[in-house]
Amino acid sequence: MVRMMVAAVLLAACAAAGGEAPKIEEGKPRVAFFPLGGNAKEELRDRTGFSLRMKLDRTGVYDVVDGPRMAELAAELGEPVTASTPVERLKELGALVRADVLVWGEMSNTPQGATVRLKILDLREGAGARPRELVKVVKEPTDLRFVSEQILETLPGVAKFEHPSEEGVTNDAVAEKMWREQPNLVKNGDFSSAGSWKGIYMSEYYDVPISDRLPPVDKVVIYRMPDGKGGTNNVLAMNLSKYCAENNGLACLSDAIEIAPDTRYRLSFRYRSDGPTLHVFVKGYTMFENIKGEKTMREIYRRQVPPSGKTDGQWVTIVDDLNPQHVVFPVQFLKVDLYAYLSPGIVMFDDIILKPVGKQTRKAKDEAIDKPVARPGGAR
Repeated sequence: MVRMMVAAVLLAACAAAGGEAPKIEEGKPRVAFFPLGGNAKEELRDRTGFSLRMKLDRTGVYDVVDGPRMAELAAELGEPVTASTPVERLKELGALVRADVLVWGEMSNTPQGATVRLKILDLREGAGARPRELVKVVKEPTDLRFVSEQILETLPGVAKFEHPSEEGVTNDAVAEKMWREQPNLVKNGDFSSAGSWKGIYMSEYYDVPISDRLPPVDKVVIYRMPDGKGGTNNVLAMNLSKYCAENNGLACLSDAIEIAPDTRYRLSFRYRSDGPTLHVFVKGYTMFENIKGEKTMREIYRRQVPPSGKTDGQWVTIVDDLNPQHVVFPVQFLKVDLYAYLSPGIVMFDDIILKPVGKQTRKAKDEAIDKPVARPGGAR
């Protein structure tokens, strides 16, 4: 009670001194993000908190308590807020800013990267409300944008974030004709043989073998799947453990595909998942000379296909257009990166198709082009 009175006096004094008074938007639920504790660099913890507040505020769904005010409230605890801070103490402070949702936790360095452990308590659920916990890993600075969005998408009313650097699919007569007639540029896109695909897990990077059995845990194989008619159909299969799914995830990377300039491409694939979430990427490269004067590939573009989840035993087809470009360098090659994470289980892919479908429909100067997004587990 004393802490509450002191905090109330502090806020009143701030307003009296000309500081920003609490902004209450009637009709919108309020979210209070407490400053993150943990041993990650303070700059990264602050950036993460800022990203969460700003992205949620832009949705217009919630009213977000500003960062300075939350820092003042947190200081009243006398110690950093962490995932183990008692809920009742945070409820006391949240009541001072009329918060409906409390978010707190920590960001600490782990072997997988900067691991965010958050607790979210929705007080609108009533007296019996209990906090739920989320764990996300920021391996590279470019991960932060997508980690923040994945966290916020768990809040009621927040739709999936879109990245309008490219259009999804542009249907026109030329594109449809080219899609029908052009050859598939993905080598071994039907997985009819071994080769042309690399399995990736942590430090492992290997040629994907053909197998008559589903893959062992945390492995990738080309699986001769029985078709129910006495024959088989080859598919790419991944088997994710809980640890793998919640940390690095599992990936499979295609061979390089040479492309033409100023050309729009269309990616199509089928998949089936009994749990894992997909983040399929198309990565673009240019050739440049390294410090030894050797020609090598440098990644300069990455298109993220909208994520997809489990399919309850059904095969689902995904189609997405991409306009490979960079603000300075030409994108000369593409690779398809099949990536799964978040939940354990089996995920299968088939019929990976990439074809040109006309001239580029968009010339963009976008952060997604200047700073390609990264998936957990690093990039190759």
